[in-house]
Order: sequence, then structure tokens, then C-alpha cells
Amino acid sequence: MSLKDKEKWNNKYESGEYITGKEPSAWLQANAHLLAKSGKALDIAGGEGRNSVFAASKGYEVTCLDIAENGLRKAQALAQEKNAKITTVLADLDSKSLKTNEYDLVLCFNFLDRSLFSGIRQTLKSGGLLFYETFTLDYLKYSNFKKEWVLEANELLQEFSDFRILRYQEVDENSKAFASMVAQKP
Repeated sequence: MSLKDKEKWNNKYESGEYITGKEPSAWLQANAHLLAKSGKALDIAGGEGRNSVFAASKGYEVTCLDIAENGLRKAQALAQEKNAKITTVLADLDSKSLKTNEYDLVLCFNFLDRSLFSGIRQTLKSGGLLFYETFTLDYLKYSNFKKEWVLEANELLQEFSDFRILRYQEVDENSKAFASMVAQKP
């Protein structure tokens, strides 16, 4: 990501309010029964930490990666408020490589960088879970997003076709359009 992206996200996270709230993603909550009771988790572009803190509350040792210091500061504050422990790492995902066979759980919400797909594959341990949710092409009807920031129809299914797909949905309603997936690495 560029310096411009870093500044943009730091500015968004600057206020005292949590822009996506303090509760985890509805998709993560609805599928929490699939989570193990422990292990290592990585939250890619974890922002203000709502999903990281939730995973930590479920017994995971969580690393929250993000480019914005302000987001990570708020993630730590949220973890403290919820009596959870997370590790935050300031990282530019364009230059950060992910360790091989490191994580039992990878979370990626509202972020898309197709060049990370191979890194996600490599960093997940066999049997590990991937929770992925982000915007789809249909979202362009409701926003000024660039096309490269959104998924094509069924793109996650195709990209992770070698994984066991446990849950999948594509939604286009109420000015929202996104794909959600839970998949297990073989």
C-alpha cells in the first residue's frame, strides 16, 4: 500500500468512534461454532481490531496486521476494554510476507489484495480455517469503489477451490453487496 493509503486509513481511524463498531463481523459471529478453542490466528488488515478481539476471546493467540497506527492503537484499546490479549503489527501488506504453516485461523474482512491469496494459502496450517468477507462487483452500484477493490462473482470459490468450503454466500441487498466464505485448508 502507498503512503497515501496509510494516511487515508490513519485519518479514518483518527476519531474516537469505531467506524465499524466494536462487535465482530456478523459473519464471524454466525459461524463462531466452527472455530477451534485455541491456536494462532492472523487478522489481515484488521483495522480497529473487532474481529481480532473476538477471536482472542475464543481462545486464539491473535496477530492483527494493519497499515494504520491509529487503527492498531484502537485495536489494543478494544482488547483491553474486552479483557482480551492481541498482538498488533504495523505492516504494509504490499511488502509483508506471511510465514509458512504459521496460523490455524486467518481472518480477512473488507479488504482485497489478490496478491495475498497465495500468502494466505501458505500461512494457513493444514486443517486451518479461512474466514473471508469483502465487497463484490455488485457493490459498484452503491459506491465509488474501483473495480480492482471488489470480487468478481464466485471469485473466492474459484480462488480457494482446493479448500473445503464450509460456508459461502454472496449478498446484494440494502445497498450492500459482498461475498462471505469459511473454508478449511486440506
